Amino acid sequence: MVTAFLVGICLALGQHILYTRLHHRNEDDEDKKVRMVLYGRALAYFSKVAFGGCVILCYRQRIWRTFRERPLSVWSIDQLFLATEDPSLFVNWETLSKAPLAVAMALIIWLIPLATIIFSPGALSFGWYFEISSSNISVPSLNFSAESYKDWRKPVIMADGTKKKSLMFYNTTDAQAASEGWFDYYDKPSSDLTRISLMTAYSGTTSSLNRPDARFESCGGNYNCTFSTTFIGPGYKCEEMASGIGDSGRLVEFGAPFNTSMLVPEGRNVYYADIDIGEYARPQSDNLSSQGGVPLGPIPEELGVFKVEPLLWIGYSINSSERLPDNSPYAVNWTHRYDPRIFRCVHYETRYTVKWNYTEPFFATEVSHDFVAPVIDTNFTRNADGTVNFDDPGPAENFISPRTDVLLYKKISAYHAMGQSLRNFLRGKLELEAPIPGPSYARVYSDITQTRLVSNVSSTPLDNLPDLIQAFYADMVLSLFSAPQMLVVSEQWAEVNRTRYQSTFIYHPEKLWGCYAPVIFLTFIILLLGAWTIWQDGTTWSVGFSRIMVTTRNSTLDDISRGACLGNDPFPLELMHTRLQFGVLNEFSEIEYMAMEGLQGVGHCAFGVPSELSPIRKGVPYAGLKRRSERRAAFKEKVD
Repeated sequence: MVTAFLVGICLALGQHILYTRLHHRNEDDEDKKVRMVLYGRALAYFSKVAFGGCVILCYRQRIWRTFRERPLSVWSIDQLFLATEDPSLFVNWETLSKAPLAVAMALIIWLIPLATIIFSPGALSFGWYFEISSSNISVPSLNFSAESYKDWRKPVIMADGTKKKSLMFYNTTDAQAASEGWFDYYDKPSSDLTRISLMTAYSGTTSSLNRPDARFESCGGNYNCTFSTTFIGPGYKCEEMASGIGDSGRLVEFGAPFNTSMLVPEGRNVYYADIDIGEYARPQSDNLSSQGGVPLGPIPEELGVFKVEPLLWIGYSINSSERLPDNSPYAVNWTHRYDPRIFRCVHYETRYTVKWNYTEPFFATEVSHDFVAPVIDTNFTRNADGTVNFDDPGPAENFISPRTDVLLYKKISAYHAMGQSLRNFLRGKLELEAPIPGPSYARVYSDITQTRLVSNVSSTPLDNLPDLIQAFYADMVLSLFSAPQMLVVSEQWAEVNRTRYQSTFIYHPEKLWGCYAPVIFLTFIILLLGAWTIWQDGTTWSVGFSRIMVTTRNSTLDDISRGACLGNDPFPLELMHTRLQFGVLNEFSEIEYMAMEGLQGVGHCAFGVPSELSPIRKGVPYAGLKRRSERRAAFKEKVD
């Protein structure tokens, strides 16, 4: 009994351990998934066998105790013997009233399979699980310093055999890199960068471009995720210089190339950009060959030198939607008030902190800028009359030369190529025909209309244009991630917070132990009752044929059962209602009542009518096999 109880507990623990290991486990193999479920059900079945076996053993001890204490009809005795296969004892008043403990134990035997086999496997199910995890993995990043070490003569090969692409094309003074004092110098943005810039502008979205498998690669699998990356790259820092008609104080101070008179309503331009002052000249010299820009003759001293990074001077006018009063000098041509604004953008080396959010099938970025230092820290000097001399930047020691610091020069070239790609879209102007006499429409002389910086309704610049240009340029930089073959695309380690819904096993331990706890508790109580019954009786009991045979050796039973010895159904009702009890027969056979010398007389225990029985006493060796053998030998000797 104890072994069966402990085995049942071990099997229940085994089912719990199996389900715990399967909890939130994704299994795509359907055959293996079915096997795991069957393993759990097998454990539940065997635990039912163990607990049920323990209760049945205890039940057998109890019914024999009941048979000794109370006379019961043959019908009720039959029902108690057949309790594990015949539930009719639960509707028999005699068994309910005279053997309530045995009936309760029989009821538990019937209920154990319900708890173990039927309900306990329900603790393991399938469903969508929202998995939350965090992992330190390698994510895409940008490293513009990689351009510093790139030699176009020696291609960098990727794992798939393709070549890494640079952000710019170079010219050189010696294609073979053999002559003394040779150097490479910047030519223009590469075709790959131009393609990425165009796609960013033409996408019309408010986010950067990215590769199709970016979520899988960045999140380390089929997850949604968030993480942050930090890198150094180029960025434009924009600052408003004038707001409103006639606001020219800061424009004069910073040497602006135009003022608000160029803009609506005083001028014709709703957008005007002067962004090429100090631009890197192309070609750099008049004596360059068509083969890689090799100079034909002496090499100019300033060949390839970056003296200044062009400033972005941009003016635009915004329709305030407020109607002009009739006495306004601008009411002759305009119906609403336009507010002209001018701002300046400086190209900075910038520390980017990007928060990525991948949520299938979308992604979003939150970019913050930390402007470190100007890409080229020079300014134009002033003439004697205070005007700006755009032909004389300085100081000369801040020029970036390809002859001296080659690593810095190549990185600045990469920044310049990125800035030039943006400036190609900002260059030019938009004129606006006044609504009076009308009609009003925009004349387009700029590629800015191909970007998201212009309204789709009016083809005029959007409000808050300085911030929009900063964000647009940042998205152009981030769009480099869409081309992993770009040299500047690298990797860095980041803490990635990942989530995903997946179809998994879901284990509810409270359901499993909600089934097993009552079974274990009741089985333990019954085990104690069974042990107590064995201690009371001083022996154990069984319901095998041999036990039934020896406990029904009673002449009275022979007399009342004549004509009903086939074990057939239907059984005589008169006999079924006869009340019997288990005890010591008061009449002994010859062998059983003769007391020999040195031997004690032993009674016979059997079923019979209550009037012919005496109570069974603990410790008396009723019909023990050893004593019976001794008694027969002594009797034979006496007779001889």
